[in-house]
Amino acid sequence: MRKLILLILLFIAIGCSENKETNDEFLNILKKAPSAKVSKENLPEWLIVKINEIEAIYSKDVSIVKVRIFKGEWEKQTVYFINDNLSSCIFCNVYYEDGKKLDFSVIDDEKKSKFCSENQKWELIYEFGEGLW
Repeated sequence: MRKLILLILLFIAIGCSENKETNDEFLNILKKAPSAKVSKENLPEWLIVKINEIEAIYSKDVSIVKVRIFKGEWEKQTVYFINDNLSSCIFCNVYYEDGKKLDFSVIDDEKKSKFCSENQKWELIYEFGEGLW
């Protein structure tokens, strides 16, 4: 029953996204990203801490959750994108290489759209969970 409720909430959240076309375009780019997975120990320390937090939160929901971490480049800087399939906020977990969060609430739609379409260097570097994309 708990899994059903989470899935229903997920579908509601996806439907309520503020810019669904941009989100869909971006998620399609990520789906095509090559896999370059590394062990957790080879990631930046701040990202290891974040992964440990995520894994602790979802440890009981591992069969329905899928968390993927992508590494890419934007405006000549390395960025990390954490895609959590149970979250309704697609751009809430984007970080610069030093762990500083990229705040999309202060970025205009045009620049956000460029983030989604111009960055073609995404690589899947870490994955957790057995859920769907």
